[in-house]
Amino acid sequence: MRRENEWFKPEKLKQYYFAVEGILLVVVLAVVGVLGISGILFEVNQWVVVVGGSILLVVFGFVAWWIPAFFATADYRLTDDELEYRRGVFFRQKTTVPYNRITNVDAAQGPLQRLVDAGSVGVHTAGFGGQTGAELTISGVSDYEEIKDQILAKIRRRPPEATEGGDTDNRSRRESEERLMSGDVLTELRRIRELLEQGRVT
Repeated sequence: MRRENEWFKPEKLKQYYFAVEGILLVVVLAVVGVLGISGILFEVNQWVVVVGGSILLVVFGFVAWWIPAFFATADYRLTDDELEYRRGVFFRQKTTVPYNRITNVDAAQGPLQRLVDAGSVGVHTAGFGGQTGAELTISGVSDYEEIKDQILAKIRRRPPEATEGGDTDNRSRRESEERLMSGDVLTELRRIRELLEQGRVT
C-alpha cells in the first residue's frame, strides 16, 4: 500500500522502457542483418547506409538518455481527495483526478511488463474531454493490483460527482422546474375540471 500524501516513483518504469528499447534495437539489428545477408544492403548507396545508421544511433542514444531523465521527473501521489501525477523532461505537466470523478479503475500487465514484474493502473472518468482511454495511467509499478484497490477504497468513501461543470446546479434547477411544472399542470387540470363541471367545455 502506498502512503497517503507522499510522492512515489513508478519504480519499474525505467526497466520497462529500457526493455522496450532493447527489443526495438534487436528488431532493427535483425532487419539490418537480414538485409546484409541477402545482399540488399550492399546494393544501396553507401551514403544512404551511413546516414541511416547515424540517424538510428542518434535516435537510440536520445532514447537511452531520455528514459532516466523522464523517470527522474515522474511521480504519483494519492491524497485524501485526489490522485496526482507530475512528469516532463522538457515541459513539466501535472494531472489531478479527484476521486469523486472516477468511474472506473483497471489494472493490467502486458507481456513486456511481465518481463520486469511491472503493471499499470488505468483511471477513467466519465465523459472527460470526450476521450475514450484512461485519463491517467500509473505505469511501471510492481504493486499495481494493490494501488488499484487503494484507489477503489478511496472512491467508495465518496459520493460520485457529475463530470460536466455546473451539472449539480443544473440538476437542482431542473428539479425545481419540474416541481413548478407539476404545480402548474395540477392547477390547469383543476381549472379544466371546474369548466367541465360548469358545462363550458364540451
